Amino acid sequence: MDGTEDTDTPEGTLRKIREGFPGQRSVVLPRGVISSWLTNDPLFDLIPSDVGYYPSAQWHFVDRPDGSPQLIIIFCVGGEGWARLDGNLFRVRPGDVLVVPPGVPHDYGADPVTPWTIYWMHLAGSKANTLVHLLETSPASSLLFPGMDPALPVSFERILSLFSRGYSADVLTAAAAETHQMAMHLITIRHRQPGGADNHGAKIKTIIDLMNRSLDRTLTINELASRVNLSASHFAFVFKKRTGFPVLDYFVRLKMQRACFLLDTTSLPVKEIAGRLGFDDPLYFSRRFRQVHARSPLQYRAIRKG
Repeated sequence: MDGTEDTDTPEGTLRKIREGFPGQRSVVLPRGVISSWLTNDPLFDLIPSDVGYYPSAQWHFVDRPDGSPQLIIIFCVGGEGWARLDGNLFRVRPGDVLVVPPGVPHDYGADPVTPWTIYWMHLAGSKANTLVHLLETSPASSLLFPGMDPALPVSFERILSLFSRGYSADVLTAAAAETHQMAMHLITIRHRQPGGADNHGAKIKTIIDLMNRSLDRTLTINELASRVNLSASHFAFVFKKRTGFPVLDYFVRLKMQRACFLLDTTSLPVKEIAGRLGFDDPLYFSRRFRQVHARSPLQYRAIRKG
């Protein structure tokens, strides 16, 4: 346990305790074990090097002027805290996840009146920066808002439980797999707003459901935007940001996915398949199919599958 001292923080001059809280649980793996495991080309190249749980962490404070070599993730499940990343100050509340990228100067700590309860981990591996990018965070925008998502404490507890058995290769692989599952969950919910809501996510799901029910039709951006009460330009921006594709391109790809199913499971002629998917011109249908699948419908049908 570190000693205590006075320090200047955004909350004023407070005591500073890095660790040693009643009821805390934490594991710090030997750095040699982590580096050796990562050099052996593991299946999952992202692993916790440190993980812990700090309940009601009164006076908790950490200061790293040069940043950390690992990616740090902190999930607040109670109380409040604060964080400062490269000069950007954040308030951390229950249901918030703080993402501290590798190498970014930072300090953080518990609220002096209602100190936070947190799960935390440091992540090592070549995919750490990739995860930061996929989470769409930066030192100026470092909070995610999953709310009190029950999946996150379960993942932290599983990793703590695994490391209680030591750090054999099997344990490290299982911990890395659990970490990747948590990472994918955070990526999936990264657009939630404070309080855990994701109104845009619900709207995009509504539109995709409508697209799947309308594969035999022609839809316009204006028509789709009006369904979710957004302007056409804002809807187009949000849709591409969430899916990675422009609105109508995504709709065409859904049609071509259905075309593949019909080509694989029926003997319908290409002209009839085109008509079922809202294409009056089978030649235009074939051109769009080739753009997506790099071969014509007949060439696709001739491929042996399964």
